[in-house]
Amino acid sequence: RALGFKGGRILEGSAGVGNVLGLMPRDFSERSSIHAVEKDTTTGGILSLLYPDADVDVKGFEDTKIENGSIDLAITNVPFVPGLHVKDSTCDRDLSNRFKDIHNFCIAKNVRKLRDGGIGIFITTAGTLDSTGKLYRWLTTDGNSDIVGLFRMHNETFGGTNATSDIIVVR
Repeated sequence: RALGFKGGRILEGSAGVGNVLGLMPRDFSERSSIHAVEKDTTTGGILSLLYPDADVDVKGFEDTKIENGSIDLAITNVPFVPGLHVKDSTCDRDLSNRFKDIHNFCIAKNVRKLRDGGIGIFITTAGTLDSTGKLYRWLTTDGNSDIVGLFRMHNETFGGTNATSDIIVVR
């Protein structure tokens, strides 16, 4: 809301059972079309039942085709599996080649889907910002994004994980 979002096309690229969607302000969801992606078939089935008005793809984000520049808000807790490398089967193969780790790939693919002025909000591990800076450089050059904020969260923010998490906000 503070960034000017009032509704539009929303993408949740790693939706799980829809916790992010479930916490969305009602006026946002009422004025938006939601596209949610979840790879796990059981979790994706639950997501489909909980959010029948959303367009739910039960497959990997790397296999999901979404038009570039078509999303107003991309928001997700990106998947993090150490050492997992994905191969995009859509027109974003270059991103999966450039960003070997799934979390950096997912952030880049989400950003590519944003329209000019669109907002991206990503929860990721500290490893994203603590790494080589490759994603950061891509965001501000090829990704054509302005970084609105980078936030390091306390280790206990996401109870029970004991992981340091970061939130990246781009426009």
